[in-house]
Amino acid sequence: MIARLNCLKIAPLLLGLLFSACPQKGDLIYQNENSEEAYNRFTTKEILPAAVLPPRTTRMKFFPAAREFLVLGQGGEVFHFVLEGDSARHLGGLLVPEVAPGPVEIGLTDVAFDPQFRATGFVYFCFATGDNRWNRIVRMQWSNNYAAIVNSSTVILNVDRMAPAHPFHGIYALAFGAEGYLYATLGDATQAAFAQDPASLLGKLLRLAPQASGGYAIPADNPYLGDSRVRGEIAAFGLRSPFRMLAWRDKMLIGDVGMNRYEEINFYAGGRANFGWPECEGACDRSEFLNPLLSIGHHDPTYQRENPEPVGELRHAIALGVVYENPGADPYKNLLDGRLLFNDVFLGYVRGAKISVTGELSDNQHLFHKFAVTSMDIGPDGYIYGSTIYPPQIFRVELKTP
Repeated sequence: MIARLNCLKIAPLLLGLLFSACPQKGDLIYQNENSEEAYNRFTTKEILPAAVLPPRTTRMKFFPAAREFLVLGQGGEVFHFVLEGDSARHLGGLLVPEVAPGPVEIGLTDVAFDPQFRATGFVYFCFATGDNRWNRIVRMQWSNNYAAIVNSSTVILNVDRMAPAHPFHGIYALAFGAEGYLYATLGDATQAAFAQDPASLLGKLLRLAPQASGGYAIPADNPYLGDSRVRGEIAAFGLRSPFRMLAWRDKMLIGDVGMNRYEEINFYAGGRANFGWPECEGACDRSEFLNPLLSIGHHDPTYQRENPEPVGELRHAIALGVVYENPGADPYKNLLDGRLLFNDVFLGYVRGAKISVTGELSDNQHLFHKFAVTSMDIGPDGYIYGSTIYPPQIFRVELKTP
């Protein structure tokens, strides 16, 4: 396994103070840093209010190269909109079967479009079933007939949650990698030992090849395929509650919500990997575990102090937004170029740090405050859009007026 050892692990409780001073390895994608210009320069504009959204909005995602987007509700709702200026028009919607009642913080959590979506029309959804028994991925074929979309539903993956006592830590995120395979993050179903169990898919990053008739094959180059002790679907071990994942270039970025010590952003670059849970939370000195790209201590007030607005709740839940690499029109005057946006759902800060191709961060800056952000995506106009869950809202990130 690979160990990422850097100056962030020297004093995790001082993470925010040490971060910008740590020497960074690897070539940064963008060398012209404007940290003093980016700080707190952004705000949000409401695009859709709670009245027209699912009661608990978990995700918004644009169709490939289109102004249309989907909004997911925790109870299985899928609302279809098209962006029109400073608002959006509702086109219709559907209900993903067997999600309701969407217990606690699991339910319908993510959507991914097939890399060949224009030809196949395939859309993938992941959810934990309403009876708290299964983590599931289904594929539907998109059309103008919403009933037909539901009827086309095909199960790709079904994972037993092993009778958890609590309805948490489900299947949270989907993303297609650059090589065309489907990645999925599964939580440990509040049973931490499963995250290190080679016979279980819980608490893992999975890598799958969905099949046209349903189900999946295991890619021939999956890292553990030759190990008879390990399920071949597994790409990485050691996740607790991996709420958001980003496919970036040929890498995967995973935001893993911690228990009571650290929030983590993990960096997967292929091969065998183990992020440590429950043996490690945050950075540790065991060589068999891959340390986080970034760990944020629960008792470190740095990020709250840098936020000029009051924090929301004194709970913690890391989420990932986007890596802003927009080749077209840039409404942000280059201030977000090469930045990974991440946020804490409950504390409400949204930050951006420049990311290198080898997985180091620099110039970690507070960008804006927004409570309960559950997702972000880049629209066809170059703006970043996002969703909140409490209360539901679709918003757009904008530069503040001078």
